Amino acid sequence: MTTSAPTRTAAPPVDGKPSFDLLGWLSLAGRILLAGVLGYAALTKIGDPAATVRAVRAYQLLPEWLAVPVGHALPAFELAVAVLLLLGVAVRLSASLTAVLMGMFFVGIVSAAARGLKIDCGCFGGGGPTDDPKFALELMRDGALLAVAIGVAVLGRSRMALDPSPAPPLPASTATATATATATATEQRRHRALMARHSAVQARVEQRLRMHRLVAVVLVVLASVLGMTVDGTSKASGELQVPAGVTSAGGVLVGSPTAKHQLVVFEDPQCPACARFEEVSGPVLAQAVAQGTVRVDYRMRSFLGPESVRAVAALGAAADEGRFVEYLETMFAHQPQEHTGGYTVADLLDLGAGVGLESTTFKEAVKTQKYARWAGVVDDRASRDGNVGTPELRLDGRVLDASVTFDPVKFAAALS
Repeated sequence: MTTSAPTRTAAPPVDGKPSFDLLGWLSLAGRILLAGVLGYAALTKIGDPAATVRAVRAYQLLPEWLAVPVGHALPAFELAVAVLLLLGVAVRLSASLTAVLMGMFFVGIVSAAARGLKIDCGCFGGGGPTDDPKFALELMRDGALLAVAIGVAVLGRSRMALDPSPAPPLPASTATATATATATATEQRRHRALMARHSAVQARVEQRLRMHRLVAVVLVVLASVLGMTVDGTSKASGELQVPAGVTSAGGVLVGSPTAKHQLVVFEDPQCPACARFEEVSGPVLAQAVAQGTVRVDYRMRSFLGPESVRAVAALGAAADEGRFVEYLETMFAHQPQEHTGGYTVADLLDLGAGVGLESTTFKEAVKTQKYARWAGVVDDRASRDGNVGTPELRLDGRVLDASVTFDPVKFAAALS
């Protein structure tokens, strides 16, 4: 009897004829599918842990002290499990971990849909607020992946895996043979020797499986811990520089400090809904500020891509020049489509020239992205403060409903 071998070996013969291991091949297909999905999901997130943290926060299910480490650890966890699945190491354990992960995603999406949240699942990078949530599609996808993971875990073995093959079963006649009165002494010895070798093979298989499970647990834990140590507040490097007049919460204040009301406005320069708000209700807000009834605390988000980061950093440079509002208005008036690479440095300089921002200081700040790191810090602070969508307006601490913010008459009444 030979030692255990990888599951690439043929299935045990039945009545002398080799059988086709259909379940083993199906398990292999399931492993490759799950490994591909988890690996791709990890690679889309691992370079921007701050975005993953925002995605976790958007579900509003975990406290802040838990949302941050989970967001940082998730991509590394997914990548580690993907490697285990691809190699076929601890197949049952790695598939079970995948099933747990998919189950958590499924429950989270159901919860978000039930509470009326408009968020992207963040499964493949990004995440957070969206005007067009696709909960039904995401649930079908995650439900199918959950079923595949459960199937692989239940089967527990697979073709082309590093896990050892189960010990081939003994023929029924041998497994049930006993030392009968008619059996010769030689036959009895052979039977006992065969059973002992079979038991030894089974023991070696179990020992290797235990070792594989231990390796899998260590890999997943180490990857998750390393992921938690990553600080993803901002991908920008260098010293943190803050625009003039910015508050401790990252806001840019506009209006009289003695105004009757304070309005906190969360906007992303690349957000289409924010552009609609500025078009519909922006004039009402500008009039209220001019009349001294409202002071505005603009807290800019930048979760819709690098173009958002560039735009917010440029807004910081405009704040230095005292032309934040004018620059913000012209940005929304000329907003490019999402994910088209718009708000390039050239775009931002042209928009600045249109409102009189032509100083060397402004141009240099935009070109060097002087305030890019600040944009990331402000975005993270807004996420920690519970903002999960834009535009969001908080009037004296109370979040205004969209039916008010997008209705000029109701909005004017609220600000009076």
